[in-house]
Parts: sequence; C-alpha cells; structure tokens
Amino acid sequence: MTQRHVLPVLMSVLCAAGAFAAATPALAQTPVLTAHDAWAREPMGGRNMTGVFVVVENAGATPRAIVSASTDAAEKVELHEMKNEGGMMRMSPVKQIDVPAKGKVELKPGSFHVMLFGIKGKPAAGDTMQLTLTFDDGTKVTTPAQFRRPEGMK
Repeated sequence: MTQRHVLPVLMSVLCAAGAFAAATPALAQTPVLTAHDAWAREPMGGRNMTGVFVVVENAGATPRAIVSASTDAAEKVELHEMKNEGGMMRMSPVKQIDVPAKGKVELKPGSFHVMLFGIKGKPAAGDTMQLTLTFDDGTKVTTPAQFRRPEGMK
C-alpha cells in the first residue's frame, strides 16, 4: 500500500474507533435504580394475600420514591408499612416508600413491604413471580421474587 492510500484507511479506522468509544459509555451505563433479593411469603391457611420483600438501591444523586408496584400474580397490589402503635403492630397502606440518594431501602417483615391481595393460583415455596416497582420519575424496575415458606414452618 502506498503512503497516499494509508492516510484514508487510517482516518477511517480512527473515526470508527472514536464512534465506538463515544457509544460505549451509553451501552455500559449501570441503572440508577435497582431491586434485588426479592421474595414473597408463601400464602398459608387458604389465605389469598401475602407480603413481598425486596432491597431497592438508588445509585443516583436524586432521592427517589417507589409510588406503586404491580405483578400478574395478584389482583391488587399495594405499598404497606408495619408500625408499632401503642404496643400493637398495625399494617397500613402508604402512598410511597422513599429511597435516599446514593442509598437503599430494605422492604422487610415488620417494616415497609409490598402487599398482594387476590393471589392468582396457589403459589408454593420455590415458585417465582415478577414484581415491577414504579418510581416517582416514571422509572420501572422489574425483579423476580421467589415464594418462601414462613420461618418456622415446614
């Protein structure tokens, strides 16, 4: 190849490399909001409701809030909180669950959780459903949640 031909080839390679490098950060971006370690209590005693628990992390600089949840596994889904009021644990719906900037919230028994009503079918320990969380900015995060037996039950 002559020197006259090398320059156009070299320019083409450099342009292609620059375009790839510019596109790579967008492809490699990690999500700001994530959900993991999700699980649901196996409904017991013929009940058709249960709680779902999950860890939600916010890697962003802006606080976010979970404003709703959904799943095909239940007819109705609500955000709930358990609170100790006068020595009695009470469960009540909440409008949102805050997720701090650069922080996390753990939805766990005795605290914030997702409540499923009108569970479809008869899920057993080991079955999995998909849980979608919707945030105040419109972001949706879907994660699998496995049904587990309540602790102490065999």
